[in-house]
Amino acid sequence: MKKSFKLLTLGLAGSCLLAASAGTSYANNAVQVPAATSVAAEPVSAQASVKNGAVQVTTKEIKEDSPELSVDLQIPVIQGMNDTQYQDELNDIIYRHAMKDVEAVRKQAQRDLAAANGSASELAMPYSVDLIAEVSASGNQEDANRLSLRVATSVYTGGAHGMPRVDTYNVLNAEEAQKIELKDLFGDNYKAIIDKQISQEIAKHPDDFFEDAFSGITDTQSFQIRDGKAVIVFSPYDIAPYAAGIQEFSTPIAQGGNSPAPSSLVVGGEVLSAKQGSLYTTSEGTTMVPLRVAAEKLGFQLKWNQEQWAAELSKGAVWTSVYKGKDAYTINKMAPLSLGEAAVIKEDGNMYVPASFFSKILKADVTVTGDQLVIK
Repeated sequence: MKKSFKLLTLGLAGSCLLAASAGTSYANNAVQVPAATSVAAEPVSAQASVKNGAVQVTTKEIKEDSPELSVDLQIPVIQGMNDTQYQDELNDIIYRHAMKDVEAVRKQAQRDLAAANGSASELAMPYSVDLIAEVSASGNQEDANRLSLRVATSVYTGGAHGMPRVDTYNVLNAEEAQKIELKDLFGDNYKAIIDKQISQEIAKHPDDFFEDAFSGITDTQSFQIRDGKAVIVFSPYDIAPYAAGIQEFSTPIAQGGNSPAPSSLVVGGEVLSAKQGSLYTTSEGTTMVPLRVAAEKLGFQLKWNQEQWAAELSKGAVWTSVYKGKDAYTINKMAPLSLGEAAVIKEDGNMYVPASFFSKILKADVTVTGDQLVIK
C-alpha cells in the first residue's frame, strides 16, 4: 500500500484539515447527517467546464434548512484519475473537511441558541455554511496533466457578513499522483519570482490594500493553476479589506513547468567561468551549486574532513558542516535543516549543494536574473 501522501495546498487563514487514513474510500464513508438534510443520490455535473479526456469532477449536493442552520454544499467528486487510491483519499478529505465545517457551525448554533433561552429571533439566525467548487485545470495533456481544484466555503455565525475561505488542491494526474507545489512550477526561486509579481500589482493600486500587509507568500500559499498560470489566492483581511473580496494574482508558468534553469553562476559580483564552477539542475528542478568555489568567494574558509566525507565551513562566528549524501545542513551546531536535496560529489571532484544552502544556511542573498544565479 502506498504511504500517506501530502495531498493539499490548503490554506488560507482559519482553515482546518481533517486528514483521511490511507486506503479510505469516499464512496464507502458517508458522514451521517440529520433527517432535515437532503443529500443528492447521485452526483450532478459541476459548474466548471471540463475538456474531453480530462478528469471528471461532479458534485454531491447536501442541503439542510432549519430555523438555526442553513446548509448548501456542492461538494466536488473527482473521477477518472490515473491513481485511483489518491483520488479516493482526496475525495474523502474534501468531503470530511466540508462536514467538519457543518458540524462546527451546528454546535455553535446550538450553544448560542441555548444561551438565548431557545429564542432564535434574538440571534441573527439561521447560521449557514455554503460551499461551491471550481475546476481550473482538468488533468489532461492540454493542462500538462495538472488537476487544479478550488473549493470556496462561506460560514456565517452572526454579524454583518459571512467569512469566506478558499482551499485549493493541485495534483499531477500520473500513475502515482502527487501534490503540485509552487516550487514544481517555478523552481527553487519561486518565492522571489511570485513576490515580485504581486508587489508590482499591489503598487499599481496601493489604496486597495492594507499598508505593508504583503511581505511575501508563505510556504503553504494557496494557489490555482489556470490557463498556464499560477493564480495566488488571498482571503479577505489577509492583505486587503473584506469589501475587496478574495484577491488573486497570476504569474505565467514557463513552458515545461519550470522557469528556465540558471546556467551561469555569479558570486560576490564575479561571473565564474565553467572551469571555476558550473551549475546543474536535478530531475526535481533543484539548482545545485559547487560548494567550495562559491563559499570561498563569499569569504568562508573550507576544510575537508576525509574521515566523515564532510566539508567544514567557517567565517567569523559562523560555522557549518556539509556531509556527502546527507540532506541535513546545520549552522553553528544547531538542529539540522532539510533543503530537499543531499550534498553530492560529482565526477569532477566537486561537492555540490542546493542553491538554498547559501540563503538558508549561510544567509547570503540568492536571486535568479535571466540565466544567472546570483549569490552575494
